[in-house]
Amino acid sequence: MADMKPEQAELTSLNQLVHEIIGGAVRRNTFTQWELELLLDLQTCRLRKSARADVLKRYLRAVQQHFASGGMDPLRLSVFLEHENQRSRQSTTVLADSVA
Repeated sequence: MADMKPEQAELTSLNQLVHEIIGGAVRRNTFTQWELELLLDLQTCRLRKSARADVLKRYLRAVQQHFASGGMDPLRLSVFLEHENQRSRQSTTVLADSVA
């Protein structure tokens, strides 16, 4: 990992952490600031346990897209979830308007 760009190293580390969380066992005791923020967000966000794996996979894809499009700062889980909630509310509103 030493020859990777910093954001690539962060993505690799985040990918490993997300898969550890999905698997149910975090096997490390050292975390980056970004990973700690993810763990804190995961604790404070209201997610059904049954939906956690799917949400984390979507979050991971969103983070990868964020960096691929030139984003420099990591995307927080809470921000990602708020964007998803807004998108869901908008699609519900559009659907309701088209039915009416």
